[in-house]
Amino acid sequence: MRFDEIYASIDGANLRYNAILPDSTELSAAVVCIHGGGWVSGDRNDMNEVARYFADHGYAAFSPQYRLAPLHPYPAAIEDGRTFLAFLRENSDKLGVRSNAIGVIGNSAGGHLSALLGTSTDPQEKADAVVNISGLVDLTDPNKHHPQISWDFIGQFMGAPFAQNSAAWIEASPLYQVRPSTSPMLIIHGSDDDIVWPDQSKRLKEALDNVGVENELIILDGEGHSFAVQGFETILDRALGFFDAKLRSGALK
Repeated sequence: MRFDEIYASIDGANLRYNAILPDSTELSAAVVCIHGGGWVSGDRNDMNEVARYFADHGYAAFSPQYRLAPLHPYPAAIEDGRTFLAFLRENSDKLGVRSNAIGVIGNSAGGHLSALLGTSTDPQEKADAVVNISGLVDLTDPNKHHPQISWDFIGQFMGAPFAQNSAAWIEASPLYQVRPSTSPMLIIHGSDDDIVWPDQSKRLKEALDNVGVENELIILDGEGHSFAVQGFETILDRALGFFDAKLRSGALK
């Protein structure tokens, strides 16, 4: 594993990533693993185990740093995600990555960011396939859609009240950015999640269905916002099958 590689410098601060690259002369599909933490905490190293799993199955695996709120509110985190995808494509030959076969996977805040990366309109900054695990997709109307603990994180992430800048809150919500060009998504949620309600994922599936985007929703019975070992193993297994189908089978256009 390569630690502490730099992919961008913003305002004098370096943004870094970890990478596990296949020992192969052929270009590989890539999986970018985005950590959670409510947009205010967490670290790229939190996803080392997930990255190792995909690397062990032949992927080039990456876990990037992104700027955290409240010091760096929206849109800093998603800008960093888009910058990293563009970096991968610009350096695809050097990193051994197929530039048209880059998937992203994230949990919680990382799931939210992953879903947004699947809706990007710039091909250089867009994921080709997305696994969203328990990610918020509608940040608006917090009293209706979120428990209080989620609202606390959302407020720090957005940096300004909804009434003050509603356009930004809508822009930050993957649900309202879905379009026919959105990338295929695998959506996974625990039935007993009391941090991000499962209705978030159900509404995302409905939005994707309405515009004809390929997707699958898996609700894991009895699981909460954090997953038991067996539940997490199921997630990785299903994510691997999804990425194999979308990034390796030739189905990707």
